[in-house]
Amino acid sequence: MRFPHKGYREKIWDHAAGCIVVTEAGGVVTDAAGHHLDFSKGKYLDLDTGIIVTNQKLMPALLNAVQESLQEKSAL
Repeated sequence: MRFPHKGYREKIWDHAAGCIVVTEAGGVVTDAAGHHLDFSKGKYLDLDTGIIVTNQKLMPALLNAVQESLQEKSAL
C-alpha cells in the first residue's frame, strides 16, 4: 500500500514496471477505490487516493479495510 501526502502526484515511471511484474505474477494493482491504474494520461497518475498491491485472494478484504479506513478518516 502506498498513500502519499496530500498534493503529491504519483508519476507513472515509479509504478509502471512494478505493475507489470505484479500483474504477470497473478497479483492485482489498483488505486484505493479499486480501479486499475491508468497509465495513458501522461506522466502522472491522477489519483485521489493511494495504491494497493496484493494477490487476488486478499484484494477484496484489503480493499474493504482501506475504504472503511478512508471513510472513518473523512468523518473526523
